[in-house]
Amino acid sequence: MRKNIILSMMVIGAFLFATPHFLSAAKKQAVKKTKEKKDAEKDIFQWFQTYSEVVSIVEQKAFRTVDFSRFIQDSLKSAVAQVDAHSAFFTKESYKAALESTQGEFSGIGVSVVTKNPEDESLVIVDVIQDGPGFKAGLEAGDKIVEVNGEKLKGLSSDEVINKLKGKTGSTLNLKIIRKKKPLEFTVTRDVIKDQTSICYRFPNQDVYYVSLKIFNEVAAQQVKDILHKANDGECKGLILDLRRNPGGTLDSAIEMAGLFLNRGSVVVSTKDRNRKRIANYVTDVEPVLESDVPVFILVDNFTASASEILAGCLKYHSMKTGSHKNLMVFLVGTPTFGKGSVQELMPIKNGTALKLTTMLYYLPEDQSIQAVGIKPDFTIQPKTTPSKEMKWINELYGKESSLKNHITVDEVEGKDSSEKPGFWGRLFGRGKKKVEAKKKKEEEDKKKTFEQKQKEALSKDIQVQAAVNMINLLDIAKRNMPKLVAGREKAVAFLKKNYLTDDKVEVVKVK
Repeated sequence: MRKNIILSMMVIGAFLFATPHFLSAAKKQAVKKTKEKKDAEKDIFQWFQTYSEVVSIVEQKAFRTVDFSRFIQDSLKSAVAQVDAHSAFFTKESYKAALESTQGEFSGIGVSVVTKNPEDESLVIVDVIQDGPGFKAGLEAGDKIVEVNGEKLKGLSSDEVINKLKGKTGSTLNLKIIRKKKPLEFTVTRDVIKDQTSICYRFPNQDVYYVSLKIFNEVAAQQVKDILHKANDGECKGLILDLRRNPGGTLDSAIEMAGLFLNRGSVVVSTKDRNRKRIANYVTDVEPVLESDVPVFILVDNFTASASEILAGCLKYHSMKTGSHKNLMVFLVGTPTFGKGSVQELMPIKNGTALKLTTMLYYLPEDQSIQAVGIKPDFTIQPKTTPSKEMKWINELYGKESSLKNHITVDEVEGKDSSEKPGFWGRLFGRGKKKVEAKKKKEEEDKKKTFEQKQKEALSKDIQVQAAVNMINLLDIAKRNMPKLVAGREKAVAFLKKNYLTDDKVEVVKVK
């Protein structure tokens, strides 16, 4: 395991003997930074005095007795959250909970969430792991958690809320959530989130394997390794690696996953401090499993974050780099990724508290930061949108002939006896009754379906997965019949863009 190194920043002042008029641009910048640093230090000491004065006045004159331990810790929580979106101050209690949640038999509820600021009142769920505890309890993507076991979330950081969601296997917690502006309550039983974090399927008619990774772990790495062995044996035309809604995981797991594809010693990612000084390079340390030239299509979206972005970005880079891996052909499909490219260090400090601080940024092998930018896919494919409630209602009532009042029925077209057909009101209310009955029947059938059945149905309707499968087949046809057109990644991308329309801008010319 790689260990984080706590950096100690020292600034050494330099004496400048030249006049500012003759200073180089670099020296002028150094003079400016030195002055700014001195001004900042002056401000710090001034505001420390102000803070001390506030504490003193509150202690002497406040009508209510104040717990100054809580007073100061809460002020630090609010202040550190202003440093950046991922920095946080852990109170003694929250730090202890964080340590406990990483040890023993602590489990979760199987959801991915968006980072919140302490002043936010809710934590948004962006994905629910199928067949996980949250899924079984009825939680859905888009739900906003506002209370955990009766405690409101305002004033809590993301880390504090996540630690509250974790607990011993089999223990329960009560959640209050807002769904479509309506308050709902759920009781969730915590469980180990293990096998549900990755799934694997095969499209037999297309000879394509599909692996969905919700987070990186040992199970996921083994599944990908098994499929790469099948690819080496010529058992598939291509592999789809689904990293959509994958919030990441440990850097070690991402490097391990990259090592399945890349030559030993390949750079996965590097880190730089605030002075743009390179701190560390992280490289693969095993021989690759993939030996075949089958294309790998990685699905990404705006919730593909952190370690999953690093994996997608480094595989794409090495696929583009000549000689990096002679067989590697990686293509990104979907929408731009989240853009979380910062490194946080958790540092214990006095009084049992801790500080989580962003100290470095990640850089992909081409020396490019993904922070707040993300990674743009090779082929933009928007997910299939679900119609709004209003449009769905309009389509059901007016979107087809059979929805119109007094329409000529199928029975009438086929010349069947229509003497028993109901009158106007009978047709109107009967149709409504049938719709309700049909809806209930469908809901009952859905409840009986297994997770695997639901997953297969979802995949069969997933437009981004379909696009990847179709492009794999198109590449396979080209490789067998016109190999020169797709010799290398650059030519393959150009070939696919020319012959497969995506949501990228398409040139249209009017014919006169």
